[in-house]
Amino acid sequence: MTYEEKYNELVELSHSENSEIKEKADAWLIGIGLQGAAELKVSAFLLDLAIRNVKGEITLDEVSQLLDTNYANIPKTETKRSHGMDGDYEVIPSDSPRIKEIEEYNRELRPALYAELDKKRKREELFSGKSSDKLIFVNIKNSYEAMQRNDRKHLLYRSSLYDCTRKYWPIKEENFDVATHILGCYKGKVIEVIVIKNRYIEPSGVYAGRKVFEGVEQPESPYMGMDLHEIFDTLANFRVKYWNIRK
Repeated sequence: MTYEEKYNELVELSHSENSEIKEKADAWLIGIGLQGAAELKVSAFLLDLAIRNVKGEITLDEVSQLLDTNYANIPKTETKRSHGMDGDYEVIPSDSPRIKEIEEYNRELRPALYAELDKKRKREELFSGKSSDKLIFVNIKNSYEAMQRNDRKHLLYRSSLYDCTRKYWPIKEENFDVATHILGCYKGKVIEVIVIKNRYIEPSGVYAGRKVFEGVEQPESPYMGMDLHEIFDTLANFRVKYWNIRK
């Protein structure tokens, strides 16, 4: 099997319906991409080991042992050389601007994977308290289902998912003023994310005094698809909930 055929096999494994195989293959491809960004090329031997690891034939520890054995007699310089590489490489400091260049290269190489990594990172920031985002979660079950049925006579009917999410909510002034996002939730999961650009209080009618938001929808938001059961102890009687914002 040629080098290209080995690489293509690894790429095919990254498209597997088996999530474990896909995740392992993606991780290997990112590592290989990092070497490519530095104008280096991994060895065919390492590609073989990567494929065997992805398929579950050998563990990562066994990969390391096989690399150590295979390259045991290859002379190493003091500051260069990595197992499994066809050539030397430069050790790049963590504060080097090249790190950003390498990441951008990999984002182009594996955009879907990096989108998932960004979502994970953003959620971790939120849970750790490091995020500056202030979120309002709203339960849009009734209006969303009325919209799906096209039940225009329903009191809570809204013409769009955007409208289901942005109005009309009983929110305290102090929370209303500082929120950065409003998230529409259905059956415990976020299905709409709006970055708030404007807000006002409904002046009259049935919903007088209720809060209304205007903003930009974010279908690719890291919060999209978030399961509220992972955040809150209970969703009983859930209508409006807050995160990183005064209650």
